[in-house]
Amino acid sequence: MDNFNDISSSTNKLDEIKKIIFGEEIRTYNGEIENLRKTIESYRTEISVKIDEVKIELLKSIESVESRLLDKVLSAQNVLRQDLEQHRRNAVNKNTLGNIFEDISKTLAQ
Repeated sequence: MDNFNDISSSTNKLDEIKKIIFGEEIRTYNGEIENLRKTIESYRTEISVKIDEVKIELLKSIESVESRLLDKVLSAQNVLRQDLEQHRRNAVNKNTLGNIFEDISKTLAQ
């Protein structure tokens, strides 16, 4: 038991000597580490905010492009629809053309 107390006492004395020799350095390192932690946390927060801002800007840009693209598609669709209607109005039906030729041939035959 005395050996245990002697070892424990020696360990405590050794720890106290370490604190005396290295105590100020350890406190300095701990302070520097804490400053680094705070700086890293600050950067992390700043980066997170920037990422959120970029996400919002990208979503707005995507919505804008989508809207412009939809407008162009609808405009092109309307132009095509109008062209189709115009072609339909101008087109001559084969049956109608056949009837016209038949009427002409009857008229010429008389």
